[in-house]
Amino acid sequence: MKNVFLSLMLIIILSSCNTENKGIDWDDEINILNTFMDNWHQAAAIADEEIFFGSLDSNAVYLGTDPGERWLKNEFIDWGMKYFERDTAWAFTPYDRIWEFSEDLQYAWFDELLETHMGICRGSGILKRYDDGWKIKHYNLALTLPNDLMNDYRILINPENN
Repeated sequence: MKNVFLSLMLIIILSSCNTENKGIDWDDEINILNTFMDNWHQAAAIADEEIFFGSLDSNAVYLGTDPGERWLKNEFIDWGMKYFERDTAWAFTPYDRIWEFSEDLQYAWFDELLETHMGICRGSGILKRYDDGWKIKHYNLALTLPNDLMNDYRILINPENN
């Protein structure tokens, strides 16, 4: 009986040593990330450059809709600061955001749809967790195009190849 008790205690102790992902309140994690991203989009809408650019990690990359728009954080600040001198830089309203996490919970990635002045766009990104919160490592803003309009679009942007 003593050996059975010791065996059970050993199993309980060993199983409690693997705490990875145990006790995680996924709803809470997703709410924290949604609030972070909503605040980031809101910062652009009210031209708050400190929150907007401060949410980007030091080596963040921002991909815009134009093929030439691959901005490192400092380049993005240099390019975008003129928009933050206005009452609003740009206003994107996110919806249908979906989150995934790395096994160690240090990275999260997402995709979202956005109502914008360009129509419906898709944003996607990768965030890294730090002791003081999350930072955006990579963000990609893409136009969406219904498949049945692809040929018309191709002709519009490159008429000499038709």
